[in-house]
Amino acid sequence: MKKLLSHQSLLKKFRAVKSLAFRPNMPLRRKILISNILIVLLALVIFVLSIHRIVFNQTLRRTSASSQQEVNLVSQSMETVFQSVQNFSKFALINQDTQNVLSRDTGADGDVSALKSIHNTLAAMLETEPNIDSVIIESIGGDLYYTSNLTGVTSQSLAIYPKDKIDAAKGGAVWVDTLKPSFLSGMTERNMISVCRVIMSMEKGTPIGYIYVNIDERTLARLYHNEQDNQNPTLVINQEGVVISAYEAALVSRTVEDHSLARWVKSASEGSRTERVGDKRYLVSLQRLDPYGWKVIHLVPTSELTNGYWKIALSIAVFGLISMLSAMVLSVVFARRLTRPLSELSEVIVEVGAGNFERRASAGSQDEVGRLGATFNEMVEHIQDLMLTIETEEKTKRLLELRLLYSQIKPHFLYNTLDTIRAMAVMTNAKEISSILKALGEFYRISLSNGQELIAAAQEKKHLESYLYIQQIRFKKLNYRISFEPGIESCQVPTMLLQPLVENAIHHGIRGMPDGGLCEITGSMERSGEERILCFTVRDNGKGMSEEEQRQIWLSSSEEEEYSFGLKNIQDRIQLRFGEAYGIVLSSEPGHGVEVKVRLPLIMQADEQGEGIAE
Repeated sequence: MKKLLSHQSLLKKFRAVKSLAFRPNMPLRRKILISNILIVLLALVIFVLSIHRIVFNQTLRRTSASSQQEVNLVSQSMETVFQSVQNFSKFALINQDTQNVLSRDTGADGDVSALKSIHNTLAAMLETEPNIDSVIIESIGGDLYYTSNLTGVTSQSLAIYPKDKIDAAKGGAVWVDTLKPSFLSGMTERNMISVCRVIMSMEKGTPIGYIYVNIDERTLARLYHNEQDNQNPTLVINQEGVVISAYEAALVSRTVEDHSLARWVKSASEGSRTERVGDKRYLVSLQRLDPYGWKVIHLVPTSELTNGYWKIALSIAVFGLISMLSAMVLSVVFARRLTRPLSELSEVIVEVGAGNFERRASAGSQDEVGRLGATFNEMVEHIQDLMLTIETEEKTKRLLELRLLYSQIKPHFLYNTLDTIRAMAVMTNAKEISSILKALGEFYRISLSNGQELIAAAQEKKHLESYLYIQQIRFKKLNYRISFEPGIESCQVPTMLLQPLVENAIHHGIRGMPDGGLCEITGSMERSGEERILCFTVRDNGKGMSEEEQRQIWLSSSEEEEYSFGLKNIQDRIQLRFGEAYGIVLSSEPGHGVEVKVRLPLIMQADEQGEGIAE
């Protein structure tokens, strides 16, 4: 508000000076000179006062984006580490020797070998996953088994782990904020971040022990420390605002004390903003670590962003003074040449009228003559664009005519070639090759359909059978079922309607299933209000899709996702031809396959020419 008032006061002063400087009997040349001086001077003052803020805001945005990207990379690295450690914590749960020892089901001799196996398993976890500092297994009876780098482990020292939460998780992972246990790791005390699980008996389903996998907090600190100094710290905090990891060890276990910063950090999940921390102002970037509830924050002092900006402003001021002196000299010259742009514009108009569309008027000034020249240039460019469009449309029309001719020639060559190869396969008694060539020939014959846009549903069914026959030869475990109601086989449908949907189902749904999958295609007539419609359903029992993946299908462009392009292409074809009342309905759940339902108007074969819809 204060800046707005200051700008308004400057404008008022400028108007007062202008009224005093421009007397009615003053020559026009002098008026132009005084106007240029005042305009340049005012612009110089405003620009010098504003440059610092403009450059600061731009630098702040760039630094914010860079800082947010750095925080995102740190969070991704940590999530990778946490997920890896969490996966390793599952190994001991299913180890048979661990189960036997904790259940006390083996004899004395068996216990010795089982104990050795447990310790070997713990040692292997440390060797395989370098981010794990140590592992402890505690039986329900209080027996302890831990890695060799730990000393002083007792049942009392394990009281720091929240067994109530671990029991409630029933075998799920429970992450614990930074702890400082009483036992030693490598003969030193260390801050630990731990993932804990209750070990359930695989036979009885009852708790038989606990596993505690510890990560040295310094290991996390090394993930995000990249030769940075203490002026730009990166912190990991929990839901209560307590620092659980920082490269500066003194900050660990301290609470974010600043009220506004703590409130924003607790409520936000990601983003950047400036906050005052102590006696300094920082750019704070934040990213949530899911699903652990922790957050990574990075602080950059805003004072670092403004270093050297006043030197830039001073350089601009000097440049402005030089510009003002240049304006005074040029104003004298330009005042004598006010009429020259009008004559030049007149000459250009005459030449363009004679057919020279390459000429352009001078539009360097911002006065009425300059705007008139710019508008005239736009008009000439628009005329050139129209001429180019007409020429392009003519070329496109000729190209389409050629493509139409090619489409009439190429299919016959393809059919004849496939028939020749099939005849050769029959002569050599290669029945399977003959069958697949026959299916391929039928597939392309129906796909091309002599350029027809609509074909009978019976042909579409035969097209699918040819395609699925070929795919079943490629994928032996593929199963499919095609079921069309007898009454719809003479109905007209767009060419290549269902094959892309079946291809999506195979390649994106059931192709990677070890036991094969089922693709089911059905066709029937349904009633929507008083109108009968044609309905096809393509259903698979593959991996399915989440709601977010389904939403992205309709948002993605054809260059981003092949799967969505097939669906969007069919959707656009249907709605462009029949209207938005028809089209594709997609439904799916992760792990339960995908169902694509296609709704079309009921067009009988006799109505193809008029595209009549059967009632």
